[in-house]
Amino acid sequence: MDIRKWIKKKEPAATTIISDSELLSSVEVDSDSVGPLTPLTNTQPAKSKDSPSPSSVPEDLGKDKPVQVRLKQFPKKQQHKNDCKRSFSLNWYNEREWLEYSEQADSAFCFPCRKFGGSDSVFTSTGFNNWKHATDKAKGFHRHANSKEHLACMAIWKEQQLRFSTGKEISTLVNSDQLSRNHLYVSAIIDIIEFLVSNELPLRGAVDSVEDRGQAGSGLFLSLFDYTLRKNKELAQAFSTIPKNATYTSHDVQNDLIELMSTIVTEHIVKDVGESWFTVKVDGTKDPTGSENVSIVLRYVDQNCSVKERLLSMLTTDKCDALSLSNMVLEELADVGLDTGKILSQCYDGASVMSGSEGGMQKLIQNKLNREVPYIHCFNHQLHLVIVHAISSESAVADFFDVCNALYKFLRKPTVAAQYKGQKLKRLLDQRWTGHLDTVSVVLKSHDTLVEFLNEIATTRKGADIKLEAVGLHKAITEPAFKFLSCVMYKVLGLMDPPNRMLQAEQTDLMTAVQLIRSASSCIESLQSDAEFAKLWAESIKSSDDAVPTALKRQRQASKSLQDYNVNESVGQRESNIEQECKRLFFNIIDSILGEMSVRFSERNSQYMSALDALDPGSKNFLDAGKVKPLLDLTNTEMVESQFTVARQFWQTLCTDQDEKMTLVELLSNYSSVFQAMPVVLTALKHALTFGASTAMCENSFSTLKNVFSEHRRSMLHRRKVHLIKLAFENDLSRKFREEWKELLLRRFHSSKRRLQLY
Repeated sequence: MDIRKWIKKKEPAATTIISDSELLSSVEVDSDSVGPLTPLTNTQPAKSKDSPSPSSVPEDLGKDKPVQVRLKQFPKKQQHKNDCKRSFSLNWYNEREWLEYSEQADSAFCFPCRKFGGSDSVFTSTGFNNWKHATDKAKGFHRHANSKEHLACMAIWKEQQLRFSTGKEISTLVNSDQLSRNHLYVSAIIDIIEFLVSNELPLRGAVDSVEDRGQAGSGLFLSLFDYTLRKNKELAQAFSTIPKNATYTSHDVQNDLIELMSTIVTEHIVKDVGESWFTVKVDGTKDPTGSENVSIVLRYVDQNCSVKERLLSMLTTDKCDALSLSNMVLEELADVGLDTGKILSQCYDGASVMSGSEGGMQKLIQNKLNREVPYIHCFNHQLHLVIVHAISSESAVADFFDVCNALYKFLRKPTVAAQYKGQKLKRLLDQRWTGHLDTVSVVLKSHDTLVEFLNEIATTRKGADIKLEAVGLHKAITEPAFKFLSCVMYKVLGLMDPPNRMLQAEQTDLMTAVQLIRSASSCIESLQSDAEFAKLWAESIKSSDDAVPTALKRQRQASKSLQDYNVNESVGQRESNIEQECKRLFFNIIDSILGEMSVRFSERNSQYMSALDALDPGSKNFLDAGKVKPLLDLTNTEMVESQFTVARQFWQTLCTDQDEKMTLVELLSNYSSVFQAMPVVLTALKHALTFGASTAMCENSFSTLKNVFSEHRRSMLHRRKVHLIKLAFENDLSRKFREEWKELLLRRFHSSKRRLQLY
């Protein structure tokens, strides 16, 4: 029933609030009513790819009505090279009462869409200034005026104008105190949801009714809601005035708020990218339901010359072929409003579906964009493959880690774990070689403790199975070769660990990654000497004699048939020279690692690597225009050698005044204002930082997926899962809903035809 018709029948008192039972009885109950769990339905207008970002609009626009500025001469500007100068026209106000003009931005805006949460960011936040196409039927004002979002906002505006003109504005239905209480109440719900999603915590339980919020199984959302009501008397008072069919605690409202929050975060990321070039990083993993989850991460340099890596989307797909994946990624970039023509490079793992030179995703994207987009094989993946191949190249090394894994499993047995008080071993994973380093570290540092413990189990423990396993493990770890391999692998993996960790850092660009790999390779190459072997061998045998109790050694006895003879030498199997065998293993391991690193990290495109080297402040070719040119050609940026000449002279002056070397990140951060006068140089420096070297950020998002999509949360829809992952992973942005973005979220939530009046 229309509220205006109801007002004609009965004039409400000045202090009547929206919770009046007779008023509520005339309003149709919507999906916010508490009821049984149903699949999520979209109750909001579809969001366009131009959804307004959380930025502020010009200050000279109207607050209560459109500001239709009338100047004698509006500013003129040339929008294209061969085009004439154009400006805003006064005639455009005719028959467009919604249109307003900002002198500050020299742009046109739509008052009702801006006031009531329209989704076209051009007319609500950034402003329309393409005067050439302003009156085109398929573009500009005409297209906006006929959009569904604009017509909906116009209807709300007209109804508000009617209420003001008849003296029956919204304040006669909801007084200002009730508006404040409604605002406080919805803000509290937003705070609870933000806290839970930022910390990867579940919201719902078995109970979904607000009346049962204090009972067991009500879930964290209702439990925190109940706790907040008990601690905040003002909120409890506001809750007592809220209609029971508009409490906004149902799962539908949770989904709507979570989706709005995720949309605002995406809009911020797109706005932060702006016109910058960016690297696309993609990786995939299967969740427990068998669905393939594809993580899309963007690496870019923002307007403050800071390197950023952001999770754009976590998509779900059943098609994992190269064509489907490339189409999905490009469509997602276009849907959120990013220009696919701004893709500078792509970084994936080495799977053939991603890296194939003819039918791989990297090649298909280059074909679709009709230009070269360099592909970088993730350095972390390559480093992992180096270790895997080094381990598999020698059976003795593989056997060594098999013993470590068997020891880990033995010590985890409940009856054994209860007795073992030493340092715990780490689980060995095929996907993570860092666990091998942790295990070797424990084995090396706790070797004597492990030997004594296994000896104790073998000699005193009852039970044949446990005793036999302890004897076998004891024999294996007391072998001289085992202790020696422990020392070697600890040394080698320890040298590989720092670059592996640094490659995962957000600030690490491709040139830095190459330098890290070169440094690690040099360190490992320095081990190729007899002196290094002798040092490790001496360390391994230092306590070998003491480590093996004589009780477990099998003593050799002379044959009884030879007791009447003087035996000088026996024939048959002899002990091999263990030291020589360990020396062979040592040099083979080093050679295998160096060989793998040489093959996998070879510079496949020397011109781009030379260009990146020329953009490294530590290089003797820094800012060499000739070497940088191929990188600028990649983005069709015109080379201006004079700018590089000035920049090189400026850098030489800095080097004279400063003793410490400066990284490219530090250079841009400290002197970005100087390079603004040399835009081509600034573009080249930004390109160098935009090239990424690792998909570690994608891998990190899979950890968030595991925490969000846990064993007890498998019933959620994929759509909800995607939004929760983004909000949890980008929690620094999600926390902005506490203060900075809360008002924006409240207005968008209010504009989605909710029952409670907030404004």
